[in-house]
Amino acid sequence: MPTLGEHNLLVVLLAIGVVLVAGRGAAEIARRLRQPEVLGELLGGVLLGPSALGALFPDIYRALFLDQQVAISLSLLSWIGAILLLLIAGIEVDLGVLRVNARPGLFAAAFAIVPSIVAGILFGRLILGLPAPNGVFLGLVLSVTAVSVAAKILIERESLRRAYAQVILAAGIVSEVLVWLLISIVSALRSGSPVASGIRATIVVVLFFALMMTVGRSFTFWAMRRTSDLTSIVNGELTLVLVLTFLSAAITQALGLHPLLGAFVFGVLLGRAPRATQQLKERVQTLTVGFFAPIFFVLAGMRVDILELGGPSVILAIVLLFVVATVVKVGFSALGAKLGTLRTWESVLVGVGLNLKGGTDVIVAILGAELGLLSVRIYTMYAVVAILTVLFSPPIIAALEPHVPPSREEMERLNREEAKRRAYLPHMERVLAPATPELQPEIAASVLEQIARSKQAEQEIFDVTQFVVEGPDEQRPEVAQAAEQAHASLEQAKPSERQEITRLRVNTEDAIASILAASQDHDLIAVGALHPSSTRSFSLGTLQDRIIDQAQCDVLVAVADAPLNPSNVRRILVPVNGFGYSLAAGDVAAYLAQAMDAELVLFTSVSARLDSFFWQERSHRQLLESGYQLLHELDFRVGRMGLRAAQHVEVADDAGEAILRELRRQPYQLVVMGAAERAGNDVLYLGSPVQTVLAQDHTPAVLLITHA
Repeated sequence: MPTLGEHNLLVVLLAIGVVLVAGRGAAEIARRLRQPEVLGELLGGVLLGPSALGALFPDIYRALFLDQQVAISLSLLSWIGAILLLLIAGIEVDLGVLRVNARPGLFAAAFAIVPSIVAGILFGRLILGLPAPNGVFLGLVLSVTAVSVAAKILIERESLRRAYAQVILAAGIVSEVLVWLLISIVSALRSGSPVASGIRATIVVVLFFALMMTVGRSFTFWAMRRTSDLTSIVNGELTLVLVLTFLSAAITQALGLHPLLGAFVFGVLLGRAPRATQQLKERVQTLTVGFFAPIFFVLAGMRVDILELGGPSVILAIVLLFVVATVVKVGFSALGAKLGTLRTWESVLVGVGLNLKGGTDVIVAILGAELGLLSVRIYTMYAVVAILTVLFSPPIIAALEPHVPPSREEMERLNREEAKRRAYLPHMERVLAPATPELQPEIAASVLEQIARSKQAEQEIFDVTQFVVEGPDEQRPEVAQAAEQAHASLEQAKPSERQEITRLRVNTEDAIASILAASQDHDLIAVGALHPSSTRSFSLGTLQDRIIDQAQCDVLVAVADAPLNPSNVRRILVPVNGFGYSLAAGDVAAYLAQAMDAELVLFTSVSARLDSFFWQERSHRQLLESGYQLLHELDFRVGRMGLRAAQHVEVADDAGEAILRELRRQPYQLVVMGAAERAGNDVLYLGSPVQTVLAQDHTPAVLLITHA
């Protein structure tokens, strides 16, 4: 196998270091000047290219960048950067938002492409003297939106979740797909079969999307689950993501499309896949933004050779090309977005976003140069135009954004997304449900069934592992019966591809050790328990107490005398004290209320004692106001699910007694509470209010114990 020689390896390493220093250094300067980082990286590339470094220090330039093996190595890293940028853009795409904005996206893309091609033909013929095929290709370059650049700028502005940003991404991807189809047709003109080539490319694109959204989706979900759950490879999920990204890119490349299209589509699938945690996405983004993306943008800038431009007439031609391309692209794509039902200023924002260049369009321009349809001088002219759009577009976007406040529907969506980000259960994917009679698995399963129904309605991942702990032979029939009853209850939730129920069996004398070992790869342990008989020697059961005390993940305990009957639950009480565990428990209550169509009552008690901060007595009204403020955060979180939660505040010094009074004030069929385990001397202690309620009231309860 051919390898880099020692000298070439040395040069490659030096070149990578120089590229990263130039790119990230220029990006930092751009950021301090309130410009997008990508602009700095492109200009850093110009400085390293033939126009600056090549002209001032030709020997250094030749030694670092003109060796064939070095150039190939840097080109590979650059392609990886472009692929990973499209992966990140795909991850951030919300298919629901895209479906809502499909019409303006398609209209904006269509209105951007056709006029840009016409402008390229006319500009090429009248100004540059190009023949028709060359002018068509110039128009194709002008029509492409640099989705990677747009995504990076929108990420920097923290605007990627806005509706207009999603339309820009949708229209940009549509334009890329259509442009690659048109490029295949233009290339086929040279072989004399444009119609057949265009039809074939169209069929291939449709089949690729259909397969990725069916077979590819199922395989991605399966692979993410298995890699995370069945292997102990460090960063195994990250490795799998990279493998599947490159495989998707390779498939589209092999089909004659473009590798960036495959990476983007896989990113869309990954955004909703199991185990695609925020931490995993951040690791992908760190790898991309910190290493590969700067190489891509710097190398794009390095291809610019200002010395090839010539005299003032060429500069005038560049300015004219920039004006024509901008006016046509912004004007017509804004018109398309407007016809697609967007608001006026929102349409203009979409037009400005679609005019961004410096990414895929540069790749298309390079391809045109390789095909002989664009000269080096025309490529350089276009590259300068691309840099100008990156320079001027972000300030225009910043100036236009205040004119495009979120609509009521968009604000509701953004609030839902923010509430979901803060909430507890959306991030709980893997639940361990031990099945041994002492842990009352039927009671736990009756609660998990309702949570699973709501998770399915919210299109969230929820995988339950039933862990059957088999002991001595004489206990196995009892274990099997309990496990079957629990499994039948879980199956009632009708699992989909977003939910999976698996069963593991283990034969052991030490049930606790096995359960704790199995829980290390899970987010939550769910067990059942009977009501404790006393607050003085409080215990939920020997096994339950030890699991709560020793588990490294959170524990959900369903406390009842029998499995939960959802048809009997009409009102759920959620005591809140403002701590994270009570807010998390409130989120659990919301999922249960949604599944059982029950009323949710948020309750808190505030003490009339002296204020701990100001040491002043507070009036009754002030105490009530502070209580309602305490409930506001949980009300915001559960509101995303369309639940209208009633609120009740009581002034009382004993929270446990206040909760008991509320349970007696009106009928409740379920109480959901949170706690932080504070065991000491092998004695379970979950806080006086929780233990008072569980021991003195037999209302079925769900208790969430967090260890964070």
